[in-house]
Amino acid sequence: MSVPGSINLRELGGYPTKDGQVIRWKKLLRSGDMSRLTIRATWQLARYGLAYDIDLRSPFEHEMAPDQIPKSTSYLSYPVYPLGDGEHSDLPIEGHETDQKEDFLHPYEMMVMNKHAQLAFRMLFATLLQNEQPDKSVLFHCAAGKDRTGVAGFLVLSALGVDYTLIKRDYLLTNLVYETSDQHELRKKLQNDNLAAFINDLNSSFNVQGASLDAARQVIIKNYGSIQEYLVKAMQLSAADLADLRRLYLQKN
Repeated sequence: MSVPGSINLRELGGYPTKDGQVIRWKKLLRSGDMSRLTIRATWQLARYGLAYDIDLRSPFEHEMAPDQIPKSTSYLSYPVYPLGDGEHSDLPIEGHETDQKEDFLHPYEMMVMNKHAQLAFRMLFATLLQNEQPDKSVLFHCAAGKDRTGVAGFLVLSALGVDYTLIKRDYLLTNLVYETSDQHELRKKLQNDNLAAFINDLNSSFNVQGASLDAARQVIIKNYGSIQEYLVKAMQLSAADLADLRRLYLQKN
């Protein structure tokens, strides 16, 4: 969808699932930076039915570039990376505790295995389950709309039963988006010397590689046996929760 001032914002509606259904339109959106939306864009999103704006960035990133959203939209801070000193978010208190100090070979492995990151994605699913009204949508985003948002999209689409081949194709669409954008201006806006080195490393290149998402999927299967088990154990989604997600976000083809 074309929203003035947005970066890498797109609908997830229309994707087919393995059981023959499709994702409803006007229910799921993914995006990059939301700080430069025009007034016209906020009106557009309000008419579109944007109910929740889930920010996967750090509170510091939000402070530097606050989201511009409709007044009717609920803003929720669910940072994927552990919080810095003095930072606060909308995550439950346990998410602010000292986290495990695992060493992962790939940053995408951290995003699916780190306990704080898992809490952020669990809260994303909790919000998705709250979005029960028809034609009311949930948007989740980070800075460039590629890494944190890409992993979130992978988990959400997996829970809805979309085949991994299609999930990976949607993930790689980011490359096409940035190939047709003014990359110099985007880099200037998104890079910030005050951000943690880890965040800068992820945002320094706009291209995403399929191998990165593969790494997340493989470490999940290695540690949990399957994506389904990860959704149940790490995301704490019951059979009823998964059924509700599919009832809310899917329809017959």
